[in-house]
Amino acid sequence: MKISKKVLTSVAALSISTSAFAHFQMIHTEKSDITGMKKVPFELMFTHPADGAEAHNMNIGQDEKGVLHGMKDFYVVHKGKKKEASQYLKKSTFGEGKHEVSSFKFELDRKTGLRGGGDWGLVAVPAPYYEGSEGIYIQQITKTFVNKDDITTDWQDRIAEGYPEILPKSMPTNVWKGQVFTAQVVDTEGKPVSGAEIEIEYINANVKNSNFVGANKTEKAAMVLLADDDGYFSFIPQEAGYWGFAALGAGGEKTYNGKELSLDAVLWIEAK
Repeated sequence: MKISKKVLTSVAALSISTSAFAHFQMIHTEKSDITGMKKVPFELMFTHPADGAEAHNMNIGQDEKGVLHGMKDFYVVHKGKKKEASQYLKKSTFGEGKHEVSSFKFELDRKTGLRGGGDWGLVAVPAPYYEGSEGIYIQQITKTFVNKDDITTDWQDRIAEGYPEILPKSMPTNVWKGQVFTAQVVDTEGKPVSGAEIEIEYINANVKNSNFVGANKTEKAAMVLLADDDGYFSFIPQEAGYWGFAALGAGGEKTYNGKELSLDAVLWIEAK
């Protein structure tokens, strides 16, 4: 893979400290290695994870009139088979006080597809969220993986057909702090997105009782880079924990309710 000078310049010049930086749809669980587990709890929230306890949280799928439309679709992929799981989402809240917003909880168990070993890919398709400060809608097609027994089944495959997607080229449940992680951004048809802009954020505080708790872990929790001409990018996580990648507008030029829609692809990985 050839990395363009544009990418190298972006890594050097656009690395930034924690700030109110990027919206990130999250599908969060404590760890990606679920070996030995019979039930795996997940929480779905829309937030600025790099800001930790001071994060600005948003209501999932809130339109310009303040109406909440929540999650448009949610499903699990295992061994190439897709299982619809929207009916298993439970409405919840995340954050507290002025930071409290609507969220969802989900449990991966035998009923929802936790059988055998391998990879489970979880895909969330939230309804578009209206960002008033920019006058646009944001819809982030988000996925994460968990793995059982170190068996490879699905992580390298396209599992969000019809949507933009970030395809990992390194196993997302077996990434180590200081290791190069590589992925490719593709559009709704699975074609590479040349020069895709990718925002990266670290979950900068512990998640407990549906809230960010404790002090922020690092000041270096967010950055931007650009993919090369074939949609590839590489990143080295400097902290253990979860890192999110958002390929902005990877779905092409879209509109929703008469306004611009940023159709983004989001991927979460855990560095160990």
